[in-house]
Amino acid sequence: MEKQIVRQSGVITNTDFVVTANQVGYESEIATYKVPQNRVLELPDKLIGLKLATKDSFSFTTGTGETQHNCTLSFPIAQDPLLPLVGGTVIVVQRSAGGSSTNVEWTNFTVTLPKTVTIKGLTQSTEYVYDIFYLFADGSVNITVVSDDGTVRTKILESSIASVNQLNQLDSRKGLRYGKINMIIPDRWQIQVRVITNASVVLYDPTADSGAKSRFARQSYIELPVDISSIFQWGAEIRDIAKQRATIY
Repeated sequence: MEKQIVRQSGVITNTDFVVTANQVGYESEIATYKVPQNRVLELPDKLIGLKLATKDSFSFTTGTGETQHNCTLSFPIAQDPLLPLVGGTVIVVQRSAGGSSTNVEWTNFTVTLPKTVTIKGLTQSTEYVYDIFYLFADGSVNITVVSDDGTVRTKILESSIASVNQLNQLDSRKGLRYGKINMIIPDRWQIQVRVITNASVVLYDPTADSGAKSRFARQSYIELPVDISSIFQWGAEIRDIAKQRATIY
């Protein structure tokens, strides 16, 4: 008689991962999730949510009579058709003005594709520092599952960052899907989000604001739907089964 596995649906998001800064130009991890002890994850036939942002910083002094300033971004903007350019795909944060420290989201700006942001409503002859967060188009991204002993590595998603960021992921006809449906991921195995890009990737965090994550990178996220069960329902051979399935995929 086949064993009954009790499963619970879940979603692994940014705050479940350990987020780290990527090595620019090399394949490196930006987020790692380690399956908790005595748990087993399975990959259902559901859409992955994935968007990646970067950040450029600008320091300038407005001239006499200058009340706006053009900022040229390091990378082209990648626009999700569901997100507005202003305040969605691109977010501007004022760090300082006139020598005083601030941390305010700036709303008076326009965007000109492929990579120009015009900040408006400025005061002439004043020093400004701004951070600009935006969905970008450069490099590639993959999601890799790694066994606890490191002997098995399999990619469940590979894409260009431009495609990921431009995709309407709420549309089931276009959204990202797992490439390894029904894959088993036992405890102590890792799920890694890895990138090769010249940009410094910034992921959303509701409270933190550091080099690798920020509360202003709202559209930069990972959402991995999974089915969760107890490892004790599977039996002692679960790790061998997981490795066999991973190498077949």
